[in-house]
This record gives sequence, C-alpha cells and structure tokens, in this order.
Amino acid sequence: MHLPGISIDIYPDFCFSINLLNMPVTLLAFAGIIALQIALSRRDKWWPGLILPTLWLIWTLALTVPQVVSLIEEGHYLWFTGATELGMVALAMENVPNLILLAIYAVCHLLRRRKERRQLKKTRIDDL
Repeated sequence: MHLPGISIDIYPDFCFSINLLNMPVTLLAFAGIIALQIALSRRDKWWPGLILPTLWLIWTLALTVPQVVSLIEEGHYLWFTGATELGMVALAMENVPNLILLAIYAVCHLLRRRKERRQLKKTRIDDL
C-alpha cells in the first residue's frame, strides 16, 4: 500500500515543497552536506569552506530570480515592489541553510585560530 506524501507548500507561486515521507533521506543528505562543510572548513586554506555556501547562493538565485521575473511578466502583481518583496522573502527563506553553512565555516576557523594562538603562545613560553 502506497501512502500519498504530505507536502508543505510555503508559497504557491514558488517551487519550495517538502515531501514528509522522504524526510529520512533528506535528513541524511543534510547530515552529509554538514559533514562535508566541516571537512572543507577545517582545511588550511580559507576558500574550500566557502565552496558550498557559494554554490547554495547561486542555486537559490538561479531558482528565485526567474520565478520573480515570470510573476512580474505575467502580471500577477500590480506593482514591481510586490513581486520583488515576495522574491526577497523567498530568497531569505531558501538561504537559511546557507547561513548554517557559513556559521559552520566561522566556527571552524575560529577554533583553528584559537589552536594556532595556543601553539604560538606555548612556543614563546618554551623559547624563554
């Protein structure tokens, strides 16, 4: 017996929906992405930790901007600002995972800097 999926639609004009039956797969994917972000952020170079947030930003812009443009062209909103405001809200909601990725990046770099300072302080004490 196949149960129909329960979908959550945030905005009817935008394509963001979650099928709750696929939630375990989605959570595993998010866990993998977070683990990859931690691994990239802990590298010595600064830029690998910014790869995933940049890709996520490009992805959300590529999805949101054409939808806002189509809303304006089709005349669903009388004013340009109404469609733009809806697009900005949708873009902000879709970039919450990006904020999480950037927070992971910041925490990993902060911890690395603290470790380097401790090692430098220990080396200075040993030199005395």
